[in-house]
Amino acid sequence: MIIQKAKKSKKGLSGAITALILVIASVIIALVVVFFAFGYLGAFSSTPTVTEAGYGTVSSSTLTVTLVSSGNVNIIGVEYGASSIAASASLTAGTNVVTITISGLGITPVPGQSYSFTLVLSDGGTVTVTATAS
Repeated sequence: MIIQKAKKSKKGLSGAITALILVIASVIIALVVVFFAFGYLGAFSSTPTVTEAGYGTVSSSTLTVTLVSSGNVNIIGVEYGASSIAASASLTAGTNVVTITISGLGITPVPGQSYSFTLVLSDGGTVTVTATAS
């Protein structure tokens, strides 16, 4: 009686190819995490939240407010009542003291009176701020 050994099949992935696939998958996962963490994936990144910290001051030509932002965004406009003007100010994450020229709104602030302005942000959002005339 002759017993033959069963031959093992060598079909399947070699160890080197399996290791290569794991390295490539690890690199792709790491890149996705980095892009997500730094906001490079536009569809998945959230828009910054901007809020006023305290009251601002307003004169006939300037509006000064302290804003807290959760990310980078620009102020592109100021609205007061039915009037609006273009503006240019950048906000970074954290607390920002911003002074914006508002002489184009044509208002004459009365000292001690409070005024409400709407700041238009580059991401399409708005933030309402209150400022007291000095």
